[in-house]
Amino acid sequence: MVRLKNIAIRDTVIECDIYPEDSAQPGQISVDMKSKKLIAFKLPAGYEYCRNHVEHAKDNLVSFIGKNDIPEEKLMMWY
Repeated sequence: MVRLKNIAIRDTVIECDIYPEDSAQPGQISVDMKSKKLIAFKLPAGYEYCRNHVEHAKDNLVSFIGKNDIPEEKLMMWY
């Protein structure tokens, strides 16, 4: 599970805070909207092993590209 908060578009970048499951502290993720590639990410301390959460978050941010109304928050769960 991963929660995305403060989703925002700035110029050609879509970015947000990323909270891996059970984390009270956020990390950050940024995706280039043109190339749809990950620009940068930082996971909270102690959650560096959650690299797959970053990929799920990136894919979800990419799905918002081109939409007029993007949510400010998104919760993702998978199994």
